[in-house]
Formats: sequence, C-alpha cells, structure tokens
Amino acid sequence: MLVAFVGSWFGDILGELALWSGVLLMFASVLALYSAWKRREIATLVDETPRVDIGDIESPGLVRVRGTVVPSEEGTFISPIAGDRECVLSAWEIEEQYDTPKTNSWESAAWGVCSEPFDVEDATGRLSVAIDDRTVGNETGDVFTPEKLLVSEGVAFDRLQCEFDSFETDVETDYEESPPKRIRDFLATTSGVSIDPMATDLVVDASKRRYSEATLQPGDEVSLLGYVSHRSDSAASHGESEDRLAVAPSEESTLYLSTEPFDDVPDGSGAVLFGVLVGAVGVGLLIVTFLM
Repeated sequence: MLVAFVGSWFGDILGELALWSGVLLMFASVLALYSAWKRREIATLVDETPRVDIGDIESPGLVRVRGTVVPSEEGTFISPIAGDRECVLSAWEIEEQYDTPKTNSWESAAWGVCSEPFDVEDATGRLSVAIDDRTVGNETGDVFTPEKLLVSEGVAFDRLQCEFDSFETDVETDYEESPPKRIRDFLATTSGVSIDPMATDLVVDASKRRYSEATLQPGDEVSLLGYVSHRSDSAASHGESEDRLAVAPSEESTLYLSTEPFDDVPDGSGAVLFGVLVGAVGVGLLIVTFLM
C-alpha cells in the first residue's frame, strides 16, 4: 500500500513536471518561430531593396542607403548613460539581476532611444533622419515586447530597430546603490521609467542593476532601410527646401538602423529549425501528460 502511494505521488509529480515543461517549450517554440518569421521578413526586404545613392532618391518610397552621420541644426547632446560623448542618437537599456531564492539571472527592465534630428550623407547628397524618443519600462505597461527578440546588440520597438556593432555596459550598481547623477537626472526626466528597482520578488544583497548604451556620433557610418517621405512643414521651416526628403518610422514601413552594412542579414532558418524541434518536444510532453 505504501509502495502504491509513493508510486502514485511520484507519478503525479512527473505529470506536473511534464505539463509545465511542455507549456514552457511550446512558448519558447512560438517565440523562436516569431523571431524566424521576422528575420526572414527583414532578409527579404533587404534583398528586394537594392542600396542606392542618396542623390538618386527623387520621390517617396522604400530605400536602403549607407552614409556618414552629420548633425542637423538641432545639434548634438551628451550621451545620458556614458556621459562622455557628443551624439545624435542614444540607445540605452537597463537590466536587473534578480538574486532571489528562485533565480539568479539578468532581465531587461527598461530600454529606449533618444535622438535629435540628424542627416546621413554620402558623396551624392544628404538624407534627413527623424526618430522620436521611445521608452519601454515598468511604468509604460510594456515590460516585454516581441520586437526585443530581434536585436541582440541594440534596441527595438514597434516600427523601429536600432542595431550596433556593440552594446556595452557602462555602469553597474548594487541593488540599492544609486547610479551616477547624470543617470539619475536622465531617469527622472524620462517618462515611463522609475528610478526605483523594478524587481517584484524577495531580493537579497547580491542583486545588481546595469546600464548599457550605444550611440551614433557625428562621423559614424550608418545604414538605413526605411520609408522616405517629404519633410514636414516644421522640419522645413529652418530655411530648407520643403522638397527635401526624410526617413523616419512610419505606418508604411519599419525603420531599420544599423552601424553595419545590410550585406549579410540572417534569414532565420536556424531559428525555424530550433522552434520546430522545441515545439515537437513540447507537444510530445503534453501528449504524455494527457495520456498518463
């Protein structure tokens, strides 16, 4: 009787473990397949949009260009995280290490981009770039967005992806330690992000927070893939021609920005294989659970 009880209890534990493992594997499969689909979409877009000289752009439409960053009349600003460089765009991320009784891992707590309008120039002409500030954080209601899966060295949002050759940690603090004043001031004036730690579980002393940043500075080389349209009246009011074209995130197209050329964009085939295999294992575990 005791053996039967232990066997039944052990079977229940295995069934519960198989159920939740199957659910988690199915979730991982969905994320992998989503990532593969979006990467294939980007690769197809790159293949179908040949790189052009900026001076050859004559009308609105989807374009792919590469050139040198040039400040506009709005100028530059000091990078808010590193605090040591003049830039026209800053992509930043806050990660927290939740050292709890359950886990010890780094998780993205908030990320964003801040930018002044700037130009990209090649030997044939200039193209204006307009990117509005974006924030995803604990006070925006979007602590996780699927676009985040698509960029490993940078930040991503709906209709905007910014990828860099490196995305390094500039500052790391203990859990209750305040960051440098420049970062405190930046967070205090950035809507959607709290200065307070974002963990919701019991946290011990080993928990940490780190702040990462990548920037575009005058003179940097950058690639753009996005929809070009005529500048708005406000953008053209600085004495520039209203016929000048600008690229920005739009309803027509996502703006892809990269410090690397769009020459070798992965097509997502590896993620497809991973997603299918993980999904198959997850389905198998769920079937076993319901047959037990």
